[in-house]
Amino acid sequence: MQGIILKIVFLTCTFLIAGIPFGLIYVKIFKKTDVRKVGSGNIGATNVLRSAGAIVALLTALSDFLKSLLPVLLGRYIFQNDLFSQLIWVTAICGHCFSPYLGFKGGKGVATFFGGLVVISFHSAVYGFLSWLIILIATGFVSVGSMVASLIPIFIAIIEKASLLTTLIFSTSSIIIIYRHKENIVRLIKGNENRFKILRK
Repeated sequence: MQGIILKIVFLTCTFLIAGIPFGLIYVKIFKKTDVRKVGSGNIGATNVLRSAGAIVALLTALSDFLKSLLPVLLGRYIFQNDLFSQLIWVTAICGHCFSPYLGFKGGKGVATFFGGLVVISFHSAVYGFLSWLIILIATGFVSVGSMVASLIPIFIAIIEKASLLTTLIFSTSSIIIIYRHKENIVRLIKGNENRFKILRK
């Protein structure tokens, strides 16, 4: 019973920490503006890049990455349970995407997705990142690369015959990422999705 309570507390703390909108905070500190009123209105690194530049965007991406990586590392050390580590990872993604500090709205969750995945399945993270990068360079669409990257761990889990629970957890993370890109999907269908201008004209 005590172990269950400790796990619930850990997941709750993970959700609350992952919910901290670092992109919003950093842009307000460095540029005295609200990133939600710029570009796509998203609080993630891509929109921070548009509103505050590369350094603040990199700081945002790193913070969003660590808000998942550190809880998963700590949880794995404390509980010694791979399945629970995966639950911590999904909880961090949920915290970022549905921040309790922003009325349960938040970012797209991509950096947070990769943060925990590096610990849980490093090779899945590598293949996911490579697919994201290739698609970004080929098309200029960050959103497409992000959604495809979120699917990679599922395919790897199936190929490696991972447990059903692991596959379901990976699928849940992908569903969250794709759901948070629903507006991008609409713009892609309409043909007016923004391209990453540094790479594409």
